[in-house]
Amino acid sequence: MIVVGARCAGAPLATHLVRAGLSVALVDRATFPSDTASTHIFQASGAAVLGRLGVVDRLLATGAPWLEVSDMQLADFSAKVPWPTEPSDPGPGLCVRRHVLDSILVETAQEAGATLHTGTRVTALVREGARVAGVVAEGDGGERRLLAPLVVGADGRSSKVGRLVGARIYNVAPNERFGYWAYYEGARWSPPASVLMLRWDDRFLIACPTDADLYMVGVLPPLAELKSFTADVEASYEAEVAGCRRLDDVLADARRVARPRGQASFAGFFRESAGPGWVLVGDAGHFKDPSPGQGISDALRQGERLAEAVVNAGGVAADTDAATARWSRWRDRDAAGMHWFAHDLGAAGPVPLLFDGIVRGLAAEPDGLRRAIDVFNHRVEPSDLLTPRRLVVAAGQALVARRHPPRVVLDEVKTVVGNDLRRRWRNHFPLYADAAPVPESDSLAGG
Repeated sequence: MIVVGARCAGAPLATHLVRAGLSVALVDRATFPSDTASTHIFQASGAAVLGRLGVVDRLLATGAPWLEVSDMQLADFSAKVPWPTEPSDPGPGLCVRRHVLDSILVETAQEAGATLHTGTRVTALVREGARVAGVVAEGDGGERRLLAPLVVGADGRSSKVGRLVGARIYNVAPNERFGYWAYYEGARWSPPASVLMLRWDDRFLIACPTDADLYMVGVLPPLAELKSFTADVEASYEAEVAGCRRLDDVLADARRVARPRGQASFAGFFRESAGPGWVLVGDAGHFKDPSPGQGISDALRQGERLAEAVVNAGGVAADTDAATARWSRWRDRDAAGMHWFAHDLGAAGPVPLLFDGIVRGLAAEPDGLRRAIDVFNHRVEPSDLLTPRRLVVAAGQALVARRHPPRVVLDEVKTVVGNDLRRRWRNHFPLYADAAPVPESDSLAGG
């Protein structure tokens, strides 16, 4: 097999495949270590895959602590909840900078026996009739043809493999915020380590400790503020962080160690992800709003399941194509709920009053907030918590409280119900985009 893209989707997939007895060429235009845009965090479901890969000890050796507590704030509601885990989980989750995480995953794939081609760019596909049979790759040694019965695109949201096979994009959810992040040394936080996820007014901030005794702070301002923010990135970023009183003590003696990095465009989408001789995994096939930090865990889970499907197909071309098609349909079912939830979580503006009411209702239920956090573990579907009954209760409480005009409450109910119906329809009958909503590059935007 050929796996194009050697980061958190491609390298673990290659490791699974090689350990199962397949021969794998792992190709990436980057060299490692190198950075990429990311929310950095992966939750218990992703940590479980990394545990089965056998890399958790290496990740902990970087100094990244287990993230044991969810410290959330929605409008004026706040709560601290122990991060839920299952007995088989090595831990609740970690935040590791991508140049560190990806290097460990690449090294693991090499140690397993994958052949690594870094600094190598895929320029074309090799075809045998209608079937993809390899890639044309260009690196320091010139151009070469790599042939294999299956080519995997694990090459990010602007996937070259996806574009070369003509995979269509569907169910686009445009981003309403942009993101910038940076790292601080000397931050004062006390164990157990927490993930702060804070939404107040129209502000959104995520922060937690990461590897090398650093502290990561990510800000997600409304997209309407992009022009003014990027006029002076460092000053704008510092003002955004300073506006969060919850970080005053944590960062009182801290020093930012690098210029903020960021990304302005990250529309969510699905992309057709399987065909004769090819398959797309991770962000190449599906990308969602980064606000719930699901990309790394999804890539890890998808890769593990894809490896199992391919190995069970036994190397027969028709059986492999059928297996990747089934996997692609599973991926769509698995990702649909979180795709729409992530879009809503990352929406611009203040916290919707009904969402706020539902969360408050969950806080009053035994184990309600723990189940809410398990949504981020991808072990509880958003629809299991954002139910019609909870919506009606939240709307009724808002009407009784009279903090908002009745028409505002009823309009929001209408919007929520209408969105839900449209999304359910789109999950079965996708809306295809006329043009790709993603840039040609996943490059980072520096200060």
